[in-house]
Amino acid sequence: MKRFLIGAFAVVTAIGLAGTALAQEFTFRFQSSDPAGNPNFEYQKGWTDLVAERSGGKVKIELLPVGSVVEYNETLDAVAGGILDGQICDSSYWAGKDPAFGLISNPVGAWSDPAQMIDFVENGGGKEIMQELLGSYGLHFIGVSTPGLEAFVSRVPLDGVDDLKGLKMRAPEGPIANVFAAFGAAPVNLPSSEVYTSIDKGVVDAADYSVFSVNQAQGRTNIGTETNTKLAGVSLLLGSASYLPAAQRRA
Repeated sequence: MKRFLIGAFAVVTAIGLAGTALAQEFTFRFQSSDPAGNPNFEYQKGWTDLVAERSGGKVKIELLPVGSVVEYNETLDAVAGGILDGQICDSSYWAGKDPAFGLISNPVGAWSDPAQMIDFVENGGGKEIMQELLGSYGLHFIGVSTPGLEAFVSRVPLDGVDDLKGLKMRAPEGPIANVFAAFGAAPVNLPSSEVYTSIDKGVVDAADYSVFSVNQAQGRTNIGTETNTKLAGVSLLLGSASYLPAAQRRA
C-alpha cells in the first residue's frame, strides 16, 4: 500500500488539494487493465478509496475493470482523447506504439523485488523517462506500483528452456513476447480477462501473467503448475484534459 500512498498524494497535489480547502469536487473515471474481482483490481480500488480519504472526499475516482470502455491496449489513446480521465495499466501493452513502453514497464529479469523497481522510478530517472514517453500523448505520469514477482503458468511439463520450443503461450506484446519467441515459443497477446479460459480450453498451453495470489484466486493453479519469472510495473496515468483545467483553477 505504501507504493499507492505516493500515487494518492500525487493525485491530490496535482489538482491542488494538498494543504488547501477546496469547495469544488472532482470526479475522474479510470480504467484498469485488470478484471473485476481480480486481487489486483481490488488493491487498486483501495487506492481510489485512499485518494478520496486524503482529499477529504473532494476527489473521487471511479475505477472501471478492463474492457469496460475500451480494450486493454487502447487506454492510452482513450485517455489522450478524453474518453477516459485516467488509467491504471501495465504500459507494456502499448509496446506496439513505442517499444520503450515495454522495456521500462516489463523488463525481463531486471528487478528481483518491488523495492528495486520503485527506487528506479522514484530516484533513478524512471518517472522522468515515463513522463517523456507520455508527454507526446498529453498524459501525466502519477506513479507506479507492482503486485510482485509474476508467475508463469503452464498446463504442460516444462523442465527447461528447451521445452519452450513450439509452446503456445500468452505474453504481453513487445520485449516480453520477443524474449519467449527467441527461445522458440509461440506467444500471443491476450487480455487478462481471457487468460484463464484460454488455458482451460487449450487455446494456449501456458501464460506469463500476474502473481501467484491472482492465479490461485482465479483457478489457474488448478489447471497448471507455475514458477516465478519477472517483475512488472503498473502505471497510473492522468490525462491532460482532466489535469490541466484543475491546475488552472488552482491558480
